[in-house]
Amino acid sequence: MIELHGKNVVLRTMERAHCRTLWENYEPVEPFPTEYVRPGLSIEGSDNWFEEIQEQQEKTQIYLGIFEKDGIIIGDIQLAGIDWRSRTASLGAGIARKSDRGKGYCTDAALVMLRFAFEQLDLYRISAATASCNAAATRSEYLRSLGLSRKAVNAGQHTGPISVGTDCCSAF
Repeated sequence: MIELHGKNVVLRTMERAHCRTLWENYEPVEPFPTEYVRPGLSIEGSDNWFEEIQEQQEKTQIYLGIFEKDGIIIGDIQLAGIDWRSRTASLGAGIARKSDRGKGYCTDAALVMLRFAFEQLDLYRISAATASCNAAATRSEYLRSLGLSRKAVNAGQHTGPISVGTDCCSAF
């Protein structure tokens, strides 16, 4: 089981109950959700999400829960679309409850995940894309704090890709 420690968070493998908790606690970002809202948010839906995670875990993704130091799950983070041959992946993360956003949990979790990706998985380049309405993720200071550099901005609803290579992360 993977367990990675940050300054204020712990990243670890999620169990089915953790997926249910996140599923039940998810509060969309206003005015538009940053991800597709899954109608119903049923227990069965969270179980299906857990099964999807397990099916691809360590094959094409590393999917972990973001936990506060006291063990309460507050979000999730993933390296997705891992291409082991070219040593690339994309980074995504989210915090379920509005009251937990803006406290630096995602930044802490992303720094831990990036360090893991480069130092343990030997990945070379990580990219990320975000919805343009996600103000917290598009702020330049947030991106810089992760060592990410903006490579392109697409017209429309998403920015990206935003990428970082191992040469940008020597601080890790």
